Amino acid sequence: MKLRQFAILGLLIILSPVIHTGCRSGPDKRAESVPEWLYSTTSDDRYFYAVGISGQTRKTSEAWDQAIQRARAELGRTIFTHVTSKGLTISTTRGEYSGQIIDILSDTELNFTEVIERWYDRIGIYGPINHYYVLVRLEKKRAKMILQRIK
Repeated sequence: MKLRQFAILGLLIILSPVIHTGCRSGPDKRAESVPEWLYSTTSDDRYFYAVGISGQTRKTSEAWDQAIQRARAELGRTIFTHVTSKGLTISTTRGEYSGQIIDILSDTELNFTEVIERWYDRIGIYGPINHYYVLVRLEKKRAKMILQRIK
């Protein structure tokens, strides 16, 4: 009888890690780390920064492109907010300056942005699973040149 109990106890000890692993609901979310730039807005004197997030798409390349486009749109809002916070409102022949800023910043001018970080959240530790995140930047000098063209 004691030999049988000893054999069962030994078997349980050996199988314990397998049983424990089988009970988990998915990958260990603590194993991956979220990039710092998702938690705090990056800023410096040389660049404007923005983060873009994809939706769930079938193709990886489409997800990255979508995240970049959304980051560019956010960058345009960041630049617009920066300009308006400085009190720069200039009338032009086409109407209000702020409307033109939005049009230009949402156009191809933001193709000068640079993607400096990418991150794929495959298990949903920051947000929804299978979403892609990018950090883009644009030189403040270049943003100023873009804005000067519409004065």
